[in-house]
Amino acid sequence: MRQARMIRPDRRGYGSWRGVGMKRACASLFLLLTLGFCASAQATNSCTASSSGVAFGTISPIANIATSASGSITVTCTWDAATLLRYVLVCANLGTGDSSSSAAPRSLANGSNLLSYNLYTDSAYSAIWGSTSNTSATTPLSLTLSSTLALVSTSSSATATIYGRVPAGQTTVPTVSNSSTVYSESFSGAYTRLDYQFYELIAPTCGSMAAQTVRFPFVVNATVINNCNITTTPLSFGSTTLLNSAVTSSTSISVQCTNGDAYEVALDGGTTSGTVASRQMVGASGGGKVSYQLYLDSAHATPWGDGTNSTSMAAGTGSGSAQVLTVYGRVPVQSVPTPDSYSDTVKATVYF
Repeated sequence: MRQARMIRPDRRGYGSWRGVGMKRACASLFLLLTLGFCASAQATNSCTASSSGVAFGTISPIANIATSASGSITVTCTWDAATLLRYVLVCANLGTGDSSSSAAPRSLANGSNLLSYNLYTDSAYSAIWGSTSNTSATTPLSLTLSSTLALVSTSSSATATIYGRVPAGQTTVPTVSNSSTVYSESFSGAYTRLDYQFYELIAPTCGSMAAQTVRFPFVVNATVINNCNITTTPLSFGSTTLLNSAVTSSTSISVQCTNGDAYEVALDGGTTSGTVASRQMVGASGGGKVSYQLYLDSAHATPWGDGTNSTSMAAGTGSGSAQVLTVYGRVPVQSVPTPDSYSDTVKATVYF
């Protein structure tokens, strides 16, 4: 019959059971579990952007029409190796620029002279490109980019169109030094800000993400040119039976030139005589002619011509608005012509 021994403490203070004929068994179990997300914690996901800017080309203020142009902004985002976030919302924030006091509208400048314009995120020119920190235009240009999960870093790019528009109704915008004048605005420094946030399931908003210090400087410009419009009205001397005294009359020429644009208006010699020194009207029935002259002044002292044969041209400086020039006509004393209807066609030309 087998006997059992009493349990006695071993030297380590733990009790053990010893049975006769039984083998000693001793087992130890160690379980070590670790879980890490080092790739996410050390991720260097980032985004950059660059813009072409917007060039409006040449603009004639007195044309009084809207001018449109476009540019682009390209965003590139890089995902760190083994990142767990596949998507990124990028918000391109645009401030007022260095020439504007507001984003509604913005202004291109040449010195103290301003040309109103704006930049939009849509082709209908209804959504002004702005910033989450701008009270006059609060909507940034936003893009969402995505990438597949990979064990190496990867990049993705997207390009958006910038829509620019210079509105009509700015007829008094001037040129400087009587030549084409560049107006511009710079978006350097803190006038731009690229915010972005990488995510997996729930997309952030432009207003909810933290502001970044990434910039994308660019320039907007337009060239204001000298230009003129000219319109004329007929000059009628009326009817007369004798030319034993001078007959006078007047009419007007309307000239609209770019503000600051120096101009001259010439009158040619007409289609009858072809000379500014001795203009003539010809009878409708043919044969008869009547001499006349056109003048710059009501005293009929300065013949208005093309600057040749002792004639002068009218001169002025544009204001952007229509300017009226008076043409003084005079038929001098001369032999009585054949009764008829007499006329001549004179061409007016504005030089600027």
